[in-house]
Amino acid sequence: MRISRCLLLLLLPLSIVFFSSCRQYYLSICQEWVDMRYLASTHVGTPDPRQDHPPIGQMLILDWRIPKEIFKKKPEVILDLILWDYTTRQVRIPIKRRMDFATYRLFNEEYEKTGGILTYKAQIVTQDGAIFREWKHQLWVNLITIDHETPEPAGVEKAKSAK
Repeated sequence: MRISRCLLLLLLPLSIVFFSSCRQYYLSICQEWVDMRYLASTHVGTPDPRQDHPPIGQMLILDWRIPKEIFKKKPEVILDLILWDYTTRQVRIPIKRRMDFATYRLFNEEYEKTGGILTYKAQIVTQDGAIFREWKHQLWVNLITIDHETPEPAGVEKAKSAK
């Protein structure tokens, strides 16, 4: 009896982890850094012309699995990006299979110009605008932009400084 209680106490945390971490339908994103180490030829020592100018940048790998009911509603993945230069991008990826993946690449000149990907959010959205699943990077925030060149509304005067 004592052994069965101990066994039960040991297996309980494992069963909680196993059953809570497996989801039937999902959207997930993995971020990869790309440089010389990304090339297989770096690890096996084979000749590769890309070794002279290896790619540099970041890559997001999106992975999803959706039910038939959602697939019938013609969903797409909407990927919102905020880059290190505080510019934003929105990429729409049509979903052609219920279980699939897609990649977003930011390499070389474009990567150096923007500084790379700061944060991102992805949503599976149906044709009628309903959000089925969402994945947010831990630093995701809605970017607030302020236009400094906005003219003052009519009738509003700036405060005059005292001389």
